[in-house]
Amino acid sequence: MSKTVQRLETKESIDERTQRVLRGIIEGYITSNEPVGSRSLSKTLEMGLSPATIRNIMSDLSDMGFLMQLHTSAGRIPTDKAYRFYVDQVVVANQLTRKLQKRIQEATQEGGMNQVEDLLISTTRLLAGLTQFVCLTSSPRVETSILRRIEFIRLSSQQILVVLVTRNGQVRNKIIATTEDLSQDFLNTVSSFLNEQFHNRSLHEIRQQILESMVEDKERYDRLLAQAVRLGKKAFELEDAPEVYIEGQHNLIFSERFRNLNSARGLMDAFEHKSMIMNLLDSTVEADGIQIYIGIENELESLQDCTMVKAQYSDQNNVLGTIGVIGPTNMDYQTVIPVVDFTARILSQTITQQSSSCD
Repeated sequence: MSKTVQRLETKESIDERTQRVLRGIIEGYITSNEPVGSRSLSKTLEMGLSPATIRNIMSDLSDMGFLMQLHTSAGRIPTDKAYRFYVDQVVVANQLTRKLQKRIQEATQEGGMNQVEDLLISTTRLLAGLTQFVCLTSSPRVETSILRRIEFIRLSSQQILVVLVTRNGQVRNKIIATTEDLSQDFLNTVSSFLNEQFHNRSLHEIRQQILESMVEDKERYDRLLAQAVRLGKKAFELEDAPEVYIEGQHNLIFSERFRNLNSARGLMDAFEHKSMIMNLLDSTVEADGIQIYIGIENELESLQDCTMVKAQYSDQNNVLGTIGVIGPTNMDYQTVIPVVDFTARILSQTITQQSSSCD
C-alpha cells in the first residue's frame, strides 16, 4: 500500500524582489543546468541590482531552504522546496502550439487503433519522445471497464475459453474449468443471455450481481440460468492487475540534467518491479487535474532526484488510469505540465469516442 506523500511547505513570506531573484535562479538553472552566480544573474535580471546585493538575497534564500551551494566557490542551485514554490506560485504553463497539439491528436488516432492497449502504447511512446523523459501509463482497471460482449468457446469437455471485450477496446481472455460437458450451442446461448442482461454494465457491477444471485434459492433457476450464474462467476473474477506501459527509460541515463547516475540506475531497477510503478501511479487515481511530485515528495528513494508530473485519463463514465512523466527536478515545468495535461485530455477524448462508437 502506498503511504501518504507529504508536500513540501513554502509558507514563508517572500517579497517581490526576492521572488524575482529566486525565479531568475530557478529558470537560469533549468536553462543551463549549471549553478547560477550573482554576477551573471545581475546582468540577466535587469533589476538594477548589484552582484553584492544579489549575493545577500541568495544568502537569505539559502537560510530559508530555497537554495543550496554544491561548492564554496560555485553559484547556487534550487532545492526541492524552491521548485515547489516555483510550481505553486510562479509557473504559468506555456500555450502549446497548434502544430504540437495536432501532432498529439494525430498520434492517438494513428493507424485507426481500435484497441486501448495499442492506443496506450502509442501515446506513452509519443509523450516520452516529446519530453525526452520517461513516460509511464497504467492500463484501465478491469473492474471499471464496461462490458461490450462476452463469449464462451468450448475447448474440451472440461475447459472453456472466456473472451471479454470491454467498451473501451480491451480484450481479456481466460480459461475456466467446468465439471459438466457443455456444447458450443449451449455456451452460445449462455453468452447471449449474459450479453443481454449485462451489456453496458461495469464488470465490477456484474460480478456483484452474480454473487448476489448465487445466494438465492437455486430451485428457482432453470438449467440455462444456473449455468449462466456459475460460468459468469468464473468469467468475471477480477484478479488481473493493470498493465503498465513504460517508454523512454534511456532518456534518464543519457540526460545531462540528471546529476546522480546511481539514482538513475536505481530508478531503472524500480521500473522492473510492476507493483512499485503501480503504487506510484495509483497515488493519484482519485485526484483531479495535474499532480506534481518533486524530489523528496516522492515515495521511492530512487525517485528523489526526480519530478513526476502525471494526470488521469478517463472515459465518459470512469477514471481509467494515469499517464505521466518522470524527469530531473530542473525540468522545464512551463512546457512539460501542459504537454502532459493536453495528452491526458486527448487520450480521454479518443477513448470516449471509441467507446461511443461501440454502443
